[in-house]
Amino acid sequence: MATEPRHEPPTPSLRQLSTRTREMFQGLGTALTTPTTPGAPLLADASSRWVRLLPYAVALAFVASLLPTTVHLLAGDYGVNGALAGALGTAQTAPLLLAVARPLQAWWIIFAADVLGAVVLLAADGPRAELWPWTPPAVVGYCALMIALGLRESRRALFGVWLATGVAGYVLELFRPAGYTSVHTLLVVLSGVLLLLTSAVRARGDAQRRLVEQETISEAERSRRTLLEERARIARELHDVVAHHMSVITVQADSAPYRIPDLPDAAREEFTSIASGARESLAEMRRLLSVLR
Repeated sequence: MATEPRHEPPTPSLRQLSTRTREMFQGLGTALTTPTTPGAPLLADASSRWVRLLPYAVALAFVASLLPTTVHLLAGDYGVNGALAGALGTAQTAPLLLAVARPLQAWWIIFAADVLGAVVLLAADGPRAELWPWTPPAVVGYCALMIALGLRESRRALFGVWLATGVAGYVLELFRPAGYTSVHTLLVVLSGVLLLLTSAVRARGDAQRRLVEQETISEAERSRRTLLEERARIARELHDVVAHHMSVITVQADSAPYRIPDLPDAAREEFTSIASGARESLAEMRRLLSVLR
């Protein structure tokens, strides 16, 4: 009688690998849906207004040049319907303006529009259709978007963007029509290089900014230490001067009944009160010195 094969439970190493893989993809999903600094435009900390407006001017220039080029290429070379070509061209280029302040949201829009455009090109039969799955304007716009992403988002988010780009492109490669030339590998390489370079530039800028902040804090700490030392010095000098005079007053008041013969009782009480007041003043001076220290 045949026995059924036993299914051994997964080993701890396999369970750990599965858990780490799941956590990694969960972390990538969180990074791709959570912007690092939402709403803060590029170069927003610049002192010059013209420098702050520079990212918008560059993004507008890209949109103004890529939008008509994309529409003309889709409609003329690939034979896409004019209205559909206009919608795809707008979706693939206009979000570059959004990328100035919210590059991660802009990437979601452009990435979806590029994938949708590749699906549309499956049914296109234009006279000069050659490249797949991305058109040249889409590659240029995507590279510009990678620069904005690399300057703003975390490394985990950048890795997720690059991974999604590669996976989507290689899946689309399975359906590449005959006669088309693939540009997906070129886009993967260019996007990876741009993300690495821009993230390195951002990391260097962050390090310099933290160094300046640390130097500022150190300077403030030195100023505070100097102030405290000066305050302690003044307190010591004040204590020495006042304590000397108060001590002289106390000694004179205490010794007055012994130095002055036949001193009236009222005068003795007055000298005793003067000595007591001098001692209290000395005690107050010591408390003040401890507070200043």
